Amino acid sequence: MRARPLLLVAALAAALLTVPAQAAPTTLADVTIPASDGVHLVGDVHLPAAKGRFPAIVDMEPYGRSSATTYLANGYAHVNTDVRGSGKSGGALCLLCSREQRDVYDVVEWVAHQPWSNGKVVLYGYSYSAITALLGAALQPPHLTTVIVGHPPTDPYRDVLWHNGLYDQGFAEQWFAGQTGTQALGVGVQPQYVDRKDQLFAFETRYNDLDGPLYDERSVLTKVSRIRVPVYVFTGWDDMYSRGDMRFIDAFKGPAQLWIDASTHHGTGNFGEVGAPYGGGITDPSPQLSANPPAGQILKWLNHYVKDVSNGVESQPRVTFYDKGSRTWSTAPSWRAASTGLTRLYLSGAAAGSAHSLNDGSLTAAAPKGRDSYQDSYVYDPTAGSSTPMGMEGPDGFAPYVHTDQRVDDAHGLTYTTPVLTKPLRIAGPSELHFWAITEASDMAWVARLTDVAPDGSETPVTQGWLRANFRHVDPLRSRPGSPYLTDDRHDPVTIGLTTEYRVDIWDTAYSVAKGHRLRLWFASGDAPTHEPVPAAGRNLLFHDAQHPTQLLLSTR
Repeated sequence: MRARPLLLVAALAAALLTVPAQAAPTTLADVTIPASDGVHLVGDVHLPAAKGRFPAIVDMEPYGRSSATTYLANGYAHVNTDVRGSGKSGGALCLLCSREQRDVYDVVEWVAHQPWSNGKVVLYGYSYSAITALLGAALQPPHLTTVIVGHPPTDPYRDVLWHNGLYDQGFAEQWFAGQTGTQALGVGVQPQYVDRKDQLFAFETRYNDLDGPLYDERSVLTKVSRIRVPVYVFTGWDDMYSRGDMRFIDAFKGPAQLWIDASTHHGTGNFGEVGAPYGGGITDPSPQLSANPPAGQILKWLNHYVKDVSNGVESQPRVTFYDKGSRTWSTAPSWRAASTGLTRLYLSGAAAGSAHSLNDGSLTAAAPKGRDSYQDSYVYDPTAGSSTPMGMEGPDGFAPYVHTDQRVDDAHGLTYTTPVLTKPLRIAGPSELHFWAITEASDMAWVARLTDVAPDGSETPVTQGWLRANFRHVDPLRSRPGSPYLTDDRHDPVTIGLTTEYRVDIWDTAYSVAKGHRLRLWFASGDAPTHEPVPAAGRNLLFHDAQHPTQLLLSTR
């Protein structure tokens, strides 16, 4: 009688041994993808473990192809390729040019016609590959379903290389060197790297200081109306390219969402400051290479727009943004709708008694009179601006949130400070410094920086804007109070000694200056080491009288 249970156990074990092991994901390495001009692009295809046809996520990189397979377990294939002229892809490197954009189209359509594909393709990218994704989407590949991008620099002229005529040497020099150094990452030198003719874009940018065809070809904002699929964008306030993402979300007419947190281009963390308030934790002091989207949001977006899952993602707010001052989250139906009013503050010569600057002026609710309306003067100082390297963030974001107390720069420029605030000042949107000045030089740089002054006198950067005097032309049709649009497409030489009107666009932000703090405007003509100094020197006069009521216009909520 006891033999039967033993026989049953043995039979059961034998049956279990005959069940095939669960299938594993499949990787097809170094797959050749033909471009329409005959060049062979190369990438890896990662397929889910299950059998069948799958939607696919495409990522095209110039720094060594991505190894991401994030959504394999959710039934999405991943196709990660090298852009032409990098990695193992053929052809000459052609940074973001129209030929590279056509490659994106070709890859999407190639993927859609593979035997493992169900014909639905997603473009995904971060930074450079985010631009390629959006530019490729503007060509309207028939099988493209949606685009998901992180921190895309959508306006290469204004937000990356030239800030209203001031060349961002701090970014450009290290990026072009790094891009060239990493294009062969993991694969070694390839024969096509000898052909560098299309890499001339790296040098052309320095000698093309006017916005025009060179930049339009690579600008997402000039092509936004051609994108016809839903788009999800995540970015961060301390990313030096983030402003164009707000312009994109308001210009794009299709289904879209924009998520703005506090990250730099390379994420958050404690590499620059232990205990930094924006994530990372003390146990993670290492620098990051990218920021992360909100947990679970990308999968919800994919499942809805690719698999037609009804999960409510289409009903979420179009814009979700983080207030860096109050450390709270808000939503809005558009970025422009995030601000509900315009706060005007006048520059005054009245002593604020709070800054060790060249003038210690004030920001007031009414135009100044008498002695307080007299102009302020300073001499161009090319060393000014050193307290904020790399523009909006630390050295390309690898040391995020290192404390850069702006008091270092106060003595190198003019300051204008509010009284102690009796209630929070909630900035949300773009700002503008509308001013009149005289320069004794043939050209001049104008730098306007806003800072949060704590009760102990320390200063935290809020946001800033730049303008070269010869680039002051404003398009009235694309501008509004508090948000001027500078065309940057012409030289408008300064007349030495002539009182001239200027409008500086100060970059968008969401920042509440707390009760008990002050808001300060720092104004100078140097921004070292970020921007290349202007090749001129001289004394500058800044006016704030009844005929020249210089104002700071803040988008507030």
